[in-house]
Amino acid sequence: MTGILLVNMGGPTSEKELLFFLKKMFTDPFILPFPKPVRFLVSRVISYSRYKKSWLKYELIGGTPLISEVEECANLLNIELGNKYIIESAFSYSQPLIAEGVNILTKKGAKKIKILPLYPQESMTTTGSVRADVRKILKSNPSLEIEIINQFYDNDYFTDFWTELIKNHIEENKINNPLLIFSAHSIPEYLVNKGDTYPQAINKSAELIANKLQLDFKITYQSKMGKMKWLAPDTKEVIEKLIESTTKNIVIIPISFINENLETLYDLDTELIPYFNNEFNFYNISRVKIKSNHKLLIKTFVDIVK
Repeated sequence: MTGILLVNMGGPTSEKELLFFLKKMFTDPFILPFPKPVRFLVSRVISYSRYKKSWLKYELIGGTPLISEVEECANLLNIELGNKYIIESAFSYSQPLIAEGVNILTKKGAKKIKILPLYPQESMTTTGSVRADVRKILKSNPSLEIEIINQFYDNDYFTDFWTELIKNHIEENKINNPLLIFSAHSIPEYLVNKGDTYPQAINKSAELIANKLQLDFKITYQSKMGKMKWLAPDTKEVIEKLIESTTKNIVIIPISFINENLETLYDLDTELIPYFNNEFNFYNISRVKIKSNHKLLIKTFVDIVK
């Protein structure tokens, strides 16, 4: 029997869980590249200083849907694959953690485990972190057989998934010849200098989708943290310049996400788009919603698992 573990970052459902989430995230060496004692100290400072303010953002969006969406994906994948597989979900920074997910699968009889990181474009900060967790699991359980499924941004079903979402969004909102802004989560530049292939994957992913739609596009980055240099250009800054030009319609695609989360529902929907409506009186800007239960996304998972 093969077990499949869908893995994402996670998300808090309470203030207490948010504190755990932040502590766990900022002690991850793939998020903060400092020695362990420094990470522990910095994690405590950041977590306790930010969690109450961050929780207000979660309350504004009605809580994160990420956990329930990943669980729904697991259920839909289970329907498609049948009883040859045992399917569970786990998270890097929320319960159940990856080690717990693996333990659940083995207790249910899985002899081989395939881990599917829900990151279409691989990065050291995401899939790299998952790989590190798996190495720790294998160190204490060397008899386990675990395979990590690679990035899937170039899977045909995945390209069609985004193409259909964008096409439907344009048609439903009667948008004429929009410029597509593919907004991806940013990562520190030093990781790219160390060989992180994330920006190349983002570029190719956006190109595959835009070519199918035959629309012009730009690639931008969002959610920078701290003072170090991160991948640019910044989504907000690019759109500000576009509005000052002759651009009439802008459609934002959160290309690096396959689940709605704080960065889509708050950063884009609650902050960025209203900012352009209020400050620039520019109402021809919209964002494509992610439908994580879409049949083409589930077909993507079926295809890469098999």
